[in-house]
Amino acid sequence: MAYYDDMCEVWELVRESFHDKLSSETINLWFGKLKIVSFSGRELTMSIESPFKYDIIRAKYLDEIKKRFSNILGFEIDVNLLLENRDEELKVNEERLPGQMGSTMPPFNFEYTFDNFIVGNSNKFAHAAATAVAAAPAMNYNPLFIYGSSGLGKTHLLYAITNEVKKKKPNAQIIYIKGEDFTNQLIEALANQKTSEFRNTYRSCDMLLIDDIQFIAGKVSTQEEFFHTFNALYEEHKQIILTSDRPPREIKTLEDRLKTRFEWGLLADIQPPDLELRIAIIKKKAEQVNVIIPDEVLNFLAENLRSNIRQIEGAIKKLGALAFLSGREISMELARSCISELLGGEEPVSVTVDKIFAAVYRKYGIPKEELTGNRRTREIAQARHIAIYLIRKITEMSLPNIGKIFGRDHTTILSSCETVEKKLHSDAVLAMDINTMIKEVTGDEKLK
Repeated sequence: MAYYDDMCEVWELVRESFHDKLSSETINLWFGKLKIVSFSGRELTMSIESPFKYDIIRAKYLDEIKKRFSNILGFEIDVNLLLENRDEELKVNEERLPGQMGSTMPPFNFEYTFDNFIVGNSNKFAHAAATAVAAAPAMNYNPLFIYGSSGLGKTHLLYAITNEVKKKKPNAQIIYIKGEDFTNQLIEALANQKTSEFRNTYRSCDMLLIDDIQFIAGKVSTQEEFFHTFNALYEEHKQIILTSDRPPREIKTLEDRLKTRFEWGLLADIQPPDLELRIAIIKKKAEQVNVIIPDEVLNFLAENLRSNIRQIEGAIKKLGALAFLSGREISMELARSCISELLGGEEPVSVTVDKIFAAVYRKYGIPKEELTGNRRTREIAQARHIAIYLIRKITEMSLPNIGKIFGRDHTTILSSCETVEKKLHSDAVLAMDINTMIKEVTGDEKLK
């Protein structure tokens, strides 16, 4: 990877980190055209061509950018901001603020298509629904309501739908906006007596996509306005697509009439990716940024990064940047260092495995050394099967990696899991014991 490209990857990671405080629209507004000029020693130089944005970034964001660069790189750096010279005058529409009418897709949305959306068991229903809507807007599933935790690909699907529709109908009037920004625009319109302009903008579009619609809950005026906007678009057979972190019925303080309308079409959920999907995502993301990850490291990342796809993307970018800046190859040691911050309060798989061995010991009195050893008495073999089953179920660790712990091949590990699964159907006592151990390890009963 070229030097410049590597530094750009670090900058992308820094930008991504701002999602904890800023909306995507705000991030793209202020940072979309902020470029890296040079990086020498511990001094980074960036540039922006807009005097207006230059002043805002220097006053409001530069210190935070410096801090986040330092956190990701692992050492302190200085960040300088330059103003590029421009021969032509700035156009007003280049400085478009979030509060102005008609927000559209943010920059670089072309990166998000159906082709690069990785499909697995956890998201295939939502993906199928999105492709159906893109193929025939307002004909299939109107409204489409996609829900799931942050970072699982909801916004990616919105972008993919938009891109697909734009290919077929370049002149289609499509509006994308965050639920929070929709509220802010309405407040501004009310304050400036521009409600007619606001309504005309949103009620005359061909397709309306609102990301994180849950943010309008509890806001009486916003819900009232959106209720009428929804009705107007629906009656005109215009496509409405909404996302949320939960299904409509679980959005507190959302008016019942809106909950009902959100359920008129199709509800599609996205669950956290399973192990196989996480492995596929890591491989794909690594290819996209030209990072070569050994299989051992790949499995380690997949087993530990279980929260969301955004976390996985951040880890890949950070790992590639650390490897380049330190002049080291990607290794287990580097991977462990890389993800320690990303995991936050989440325990690494190795800690959870130790807890499982401890739980099995408390239940059966057989220590880890015996479970991973070669003795094959009936009691040890049964406890070993259960330990293997619990590690697979709770951590989703790959079969070969579990095999390394027990000194056995992956087929033996699979056989142990199948043995326990079969017994659970007929042995209520065993089911209770496993439930108890799962609760000891995780704090939650996962076996139903």
